[in-house]
Amino acid sequence: DALSLYMKENDVRIVITQMEIPSLKYPWDLFRTNKLLMDKFLRTEIKKSAQISKNVVIEGNVYIGENTKIFEGAVIKGPCYIGDNCIVGNNTLTREYSNLENNVLIGTFAEVTRCIFQEDIHTHSGYFGDSVFGKGCRLGAGNITANVRIDRGEIKSVVKGEKIGTGLDSLGCIMGENTKSGIHCSLMPGVLIGCDCLIGPNSLIFGNIEDNTNFYTEFKGIKKSA
Repeated sequence: DALSLYMKENDVRIVITQMEIPSLKYPWDLFRTNKLLMDKFLRTEIKKSAQISKNVVIEGNVYIGENTKIFEGAVIKGPCYIGDNCIVGNNTLTREYSNLENNVLIGTFAEVTRCIFQEDIHTHSGYFGDSVFGKGCRLGAGNITANVRIDRGEIKSVVKGEKIGTGLDSLGCIMGENTKSGIHCSLMPGVLIGCDCLIGPNSLIFGNIEDNTNFYTEFKGIKKSA
């Protein structure tokens, strides 16, 4: 459906190739495409204008773009792509097949694992695993994307009201553009969150959230005399 919509609005051409072409039917298909491109094309390069602080560990093929800053204690395990004007904070871990586009900020003590961050995203501390975040997202401190089931089974996701198997045993969330989450939000495996949403602090996300939704988990405060 996404490709059909794109072709209606843009000029396209046919290219005949012997190279394997991964499917792009579902949003999680981006992970396979990302891995294929990194394995085939990514080469180690650190731009001269990038600032790499002391005690930074960089392993494997890692690209670091113009004016990007990597702060003390950061660990980057390639293959990884980090674009221009990014900030990777102190004592962070950025793991294999993570893709950070331009103007991404990864906050102190965060772990990023096999994620795709589009442009202009800011995170605080937290765990972000096997997830895709759209342009302009803001992720509060302590956000966690659960990316495996407790029983380690196949993760299923709901698309157009139908629960389908993803073929993956590791999948976090897919979050649309300009969505913002408060502190300490927990997102369960395979949830799809739309664009321009607001997710309140301490929210627990078990199901999909449509575009332009404000979502809050209800809590009840209890006061008792000492």
